[in-house]
Amino acid sequence: MEAAEQKSVSGQLDNVRAAIDEIDEEIVALIWRRERLVRLAGGLKENDAAVRSPKRMEEVIAHVRQAAEEQDSDSNVVERTYKAMIEAFIDYELKVRHQAETQRKLDAFSRS
Repeated sequence: MEAAEQKSVSGQLDNVRAAIDEIDEEIVALIWRRERLVRLAGGLKENDAAVRSPKRMEEVIAHVRQAAEEQDSDSNVVERTYKAMIEAFIDYELKVRHQAETQRKLDAFSRS
């Protein structure tokens, strides 16, 4: 490959990477929105089992796989990505629930 051709390929790669960086920023913003909703949902659930809900995880995975297929995306990549994200959000939601429970107990104790 000649130097001019390598420079052209390198420039194209830089452009692709810049576009990926922009998309990553959009994804982070969407994850933040999802986090806020997860926090709200966690407050509405009765216990840790409701947070872990394998049935709900299956529903979400089926939904995103279908969305991926409709967009001609690789549904396996989408599924693996979502499974990792859901696991992280389950851990987050459990942490938030436990912190809220602890705070409620402390508040009740301080009123007694």
